[in-house]
Amino acid sequence: MRTPGGGRDGAETEQGASLAALAEAGRDALADTARALGVDSLELHLSATRRVSRELDVHAGTAVTTRGESRTACARVWLGDSFGAAAAPVGGREDVRDVLAAAVRSAASGARGPVPPALEPGPDVPPALPEDTSSRLEALSERLLRTGLPPGVVVQAAVLTQTATWRAVLRADGGCRGEAGRAEEAFVRCETARGAVVDAVAAPPGGEVDFAPLRARLEEAVAALEGPAGPPSPGLPWVLRPAVAAPLVAGLAWLLRGDVAASTPALARAAGKKPFPSLLSVEDDPRQPLGTRPRTLDDEGQPTRGLKLISEGRLAAFLHSAETAARLGAEPHGRGFREGTAPPAPSPLNLFVVPRADALPADCTELVARVETFTTMSRPGVVLLIAGGWEVRGGRRVRRIAPVELELPVMETFRALRGVGSDLTFFPTADGVGTPSLVLALTPPG
Repeated sequence: MRTPGGGRDGAETEQGASLAALAEAGRDALADTARALGVDSLELHLSATRRVSRELDVHAGTAVTTRGESRTACARVWLGDSFGAAAAPVGGREDVRDVLAAAVRSAASGARGPVPPALEPGPDVPPALPEDTSSRLEALSERLLRTGLPPGVVVQAAVLTQTATWRAVLRADGGCRGEAGRAEEAFVRCETARGAVVDAVAAPPGGEVDFAPLRARLEEAVAALEGPAGPPSPGLPWVLRPAVAAPLVAGLAWLLRGDVAASTPALARAAGKKPFPSLLSVEDDPRQPLGTRPRTLDDEGQPTRGLKLISEGRLAAFLHSAETAARLGAEPHGRGFREGTAPPAPSPLNLFVVPRADALPADCTELVARVETFTTMSRPGVVLLIAGGWEVRGGRRVRRIAPVELELPVMETFRALRGVGSDLTFFPTADGVGTPSLVLALTPPG
């Protein structure tokens, strides 16, 4: 197999074929293989990624920029009762044929899965990756240093990334869909006396990165984690501000995946029922204006659309790929995404708890700062949070609460939901989910 690479701006290079040429090679390979086998249940997913990162040493005033590009082809074939799949990096036209041939060879009896639905008419394959604008990272770096970092905070790491993506789904029946896009994100890790805080912001679709919310959250986190603190008082409701609530919502997003539901019969049986309080509604909308993960297609070529997953406490739907939709007798709805070269699996885009603007309690334990942990899902369906904040009396913060460890079963915790705020915020550090402040009836640990 040839060395992958090159192909920027749709032109031939010494390193490899253009992306347009790879797509054309894919169409030809699918047509030839379909004729040879007498079937048309063949699929190619082609992807290209260009990632530029700029890591800042805030104290030294220096920066290191790294750049990488990759191209991958993933093939799936359905032959009678057999199914085969293969994936590999690609550079030239023959590499695409090699991947498809490997998928045909890998077909094994008894492994057949559902064939994805036919591709709906829509945008054809883009000719190239979006234009390289990585020079913007230098300007973004200067703006992050000027407006995104609170003074006096110990910054251990600050990284800006720009990622350009190109995707194409091709079928042997002639169907083809594709899209290209660009994303920009900034991640910051700060050290405090009680542990590290990691936060991030991303540019909204077609917009610029706004560093002001990042700075405000970091300032609030540091203020909560520095200085005298004590344990939480019993009997108070808990208010999880968005930065603390986000991992819990990410755990709920995991629970709403079709593959999780398919392997958890009790969860699947809850569909259409009301396992949560009426004040909980959850949606996943690729066009949510505050969201940071816009997609028009999933990696099976299906159009993405807004989904109501929980409607006033009723479990309305799960996130589905074609495979999990078939297993649960549901309609696929454009949530089949690949992680690297793995098969498509259900995953959210801009999943969020719908804000309600409920009044927050005047007396509460308010958690505003999440301390970094190695994992937030300590075991399936259970989220681990370590967070600090304030005891609030009469609407005023009266004393700090030292970081407490909360091990929260997702289903039971959301059943204890008592209020939903209006301050919806999306977090790249929590799988891109969004959440307002959440009011919970919890028992203090210990």
